[in-house]
Amino acid sequence: MAHDIYWMNPGKVLYVSYKGHQTPATLKACLDDMAAQLDTVSFPAVILINWLEVTQTEPGVLRSNLGHRAYSHPMAARGVLVGFDPQEAFENEVTALKTRQSKNTQYYPTLEQALEYLRPMIEAEAS
Repeated sequence: MAHDIYWMNPGKVLYVSYKGHQTPATLKACLDDMAAQLDTVSFPAVILINWLEVTQTEPGVLRSNLGHRAYSHPMAARGVLVGFDPQEAFENEVTALKTRQSKNTQYYPTLEQALEYLRPMIEAEAS
């Protein structure tokens, strides 16, 4: 599998890690799984997206699933993204903005920085 998905704090923080070679099909599979997880919650959640384990991408892969429901899912409160170079961040922003019509992403250079930002949400007690 070209990704891992699990709840770091159930219903509050969803962890998504892309792995290996990313193609439009592998990206779609991950987006499908992400949307399925978001379908299980009744309050918007934060999604931590780790791109650090991606070894290769097909050109334009981040634009390949424009309109996918994961980008505009009502339970996706914010995307916290790690490991995107400037071009990848731009392509991801364009795709998300064209789909969602608003920005709900922020980028961090390291997983440690993203986790520090998310620590209160990860450690929050379930409600």
